[in-house]
Amino acid sequence: MVGILQADIFTNKTALITGAASGIGRGLALHAAKLQMNVVLMDLNADGLNETHSLMTECPSMIIHCDVSNLEDFSKAKEKIASEFGTVHFLFNNAGIFLEGRAWKADQKNWQRIIDVNLMSVIYGLNLFVDEMVASQERCHIINTSSMAGIIVGPALAPYTTTKHAVVGLTRTLHEDLADNDKVGVSVLCPGLVQTNIIERDHLGLDLDESSIDQHESAKNNAQWLADGVKEGMAPEDLATIVFKKIENNEFWILTHPEFIEVYETYANEIAANKNNLN
Repeated sequence: MVGILQADIFTNKTALITGAASGIGRGLALHAAKLQMNVVLMDLNADGLNETHSLMTECPSMIIHCDVSNLEDFSKAKEKIASEFGTVHFLFNNAGIFLEGRAWKADQKNWQRIIDVNLMSVIYGLNLFVDEMVASQERCHIINTSSMAGIIVGPALAPYTTTKHAVVGLTRTLHEDLADNDKVGVSVLCPGLVQTNIIERDHLGLDLDESSIDQHESAKNNAQWLADGVKEGMAPEDLATIVFKKIENNEFWILTHPEFIEVYETYANEIAANKNNLN
């Protein structure tokens, strides 16, 4: 989009952040507050939301306890936001959960739950807010949180990888759909290892059938690798600084960990090499 950049696009604008009770969502919220945005915090975890709010620089804000995987719940939350702040200018579809497992070993309940949270909540966010963003004729931006698992593939992470690939595809399509709009930007966030609680099984909203989670060694090893990695991962506040700069520059790809980009290059080269076998 040409001509979308403008000075001070954040101050006094409204940012809705799902999954704001911890991790990446909390980092985004703290950064938005420093920019003196109107910050809407949304999550199922009321205690986490209150903690995030307590850490924020003073700014106009509101806390909404909401299951964004439930369209009715999300729709009611939208009404609350509209009455308080009006248009949502910056939509951070960030809520997500993790589930490991081989492609044929996750049961239907667990598949449905991770699809509902990681993908359908993003779709609902678009359904509810994009038309108003377009109609506002103001500078707006949609940021959908995927993962490096949205562009690279490893074993025994099928449910998570599937949903995160879908978010990348959805967001790229949205980017193309809005290509002629010089006001509404679109980004997909594909972070690597970040200090979050996504691997923890006891946080609210997970609602997975523990007895049906794949217990194969490969699944356990990959889950443990992720659990160890996030402990030493990028601080959410540092990631948020990158995210807001990319938004300001209206960049589609928000990639934060170059070591994983190298893996993607190998993956992409496999596809490119296959052109020699098409004839």
